[in-house]
Amino acid sequence: MIDLVEPHNTEAEEKLIACLCLSGDSSAYDTISSIISEDDFYFLRHRLLFRAVATLSGDKPIDEVSIMEYLKSIECLEEVGGVMGIIEILGKSSSSLQLKYYTELVLEKANLRRLRRAYILGAENASAETATSQQIKANVEEQTSKVSQTADSGQQIQDAADELKEDFAAMMSGEYVNDVVRTHLPQLDSMLGSGGIGAGEVLTLSAPTSCGKSALALYIATQAMLKEAVPTLVFSLEMPRKQVLKRMVQAISGVNLRQIQERVISDDNMQKANDATDLVASLPFYSIHTARNPQDVLSQARNYVKKHGVKLVVIDYLQLIPWSSKAKSKAEGIADISHKVKQLALELNVSVILLSQVNREGAKRETGLSLYDLKDSGDIENDADIVLLLWPKNGDIEGAKSSDAKGPFTDLQYTIAKNREGERGVGGYLKFYHCLGRFK
Repeated sequence: MIDLVEPHNTEAEEKLIACLCLSGDSSAYDTISSIISEDDFYFLRHRLLFRAVATLSGDKPIDEVSIMEYLKSIECLEEVGGVMGIIEILGKSSSSLQLKYYTELVLEKANLRRLRRAYILGAENASAETATSQQIKANVEEQTSKVSQTADSGQQIQDAADELKEDFAAMMSGEYVNDVVRTHLPQLDSMLGSGGIGAGEVLTLSAPTSCGKSALALYIATQAMLKEAVPTLVFSLEMPRKQVLKRMVQAISGVNLRQIQERVISDDNMQKANDATDLVASLPFYSIHTARNPQDVLSQARNYVKKHGVKLVVIDYLQLIPWSSKAKSKAEGIADISHKVKQLALELNVSVILLSQVNREGAKRETGLSLYDLKDSGDIENDADIVLLLWPKNGDIEGAKSSDAKGPFTDLQYTIAKNREGERGVGGYLKFYHCLGRFK
């Protein structure tokens, strides 16, 4: 199988290049530039010719002379067969109507090659046992996912317009159901443009240490499962599964579970804790506690979406995901992870809560946090649809502690520093009952 010639169509590649040059300008190239690239061509000479067209597109003519001059400038004219080679290929097409057909044909062959290479590499790694089965699976899925992404990139806007009109009609009839995961904190949901975290959106939650960002994310997830049966996947790279479940039981029961350890819990509260534990066991909840790299996170999330219909993904937290060894710096590595998380939300059409650290300066500031305090990379802000910043009132974690009839709490202040579908710069206050894992 490995010795077989890879899928390709020589004539289709030549005719596509010819179609791109037929009008003498970049109009043909502009219509297909978003869905095909130089790497989709099998032969080097065709990749070079496509590169020439792409480079010349815009304000330069695209013909034999300009292509020849460009290839001479990069010392690649002989690789395409010289001037006669260019003339021969450019004479292959007589109609621009062939452009779409040959583009699709070249793309199809390129996709077949990607699939073939991914599976062969996976088989070779499996035979050599040079990687774990999960690593091999993640690598294969990364390569095969590029095939579907290429196919989707040519979707017509008419499809989205038709869906939008259907949404309008449903809104007018009162039957519209927004595809969001609500936080079930009314003051917060009212500020978010979609009334929650929309499908395909990333909410980045950032706070100094001990301000309850993990507890808040888990509280939102628990409420979503309890009240709307939202299948949820939590990547908890800091806490083991049992600790995550204890926090959920505590938030649902409203019981301080430390009372059990100290053997001072009442019979009534013990029953509440047991009932909450049974309830947690019935929730559509899944957790993962290891991740080898950003692609592994995407691969595992994809698997749970397919198998269990997951609609909410919580990642706790960004800086704990190992970044690629190819990254030249930590900032570049964190940026890559941030991009992958956004890709996860869009590709799988799920809502994502991404936890992130703040830098030292932000953690010490008494006046609150800003977007500049997101730690390690500005790409975290760029990739997020919503950025929720959380800090103790007046910047003093000890001074923000108080108590009421429900028990001790920490006064927290928050601001929505970025809000793609709503107003930004708005905020408010939350009470964090840390012994109960609840927010109000």
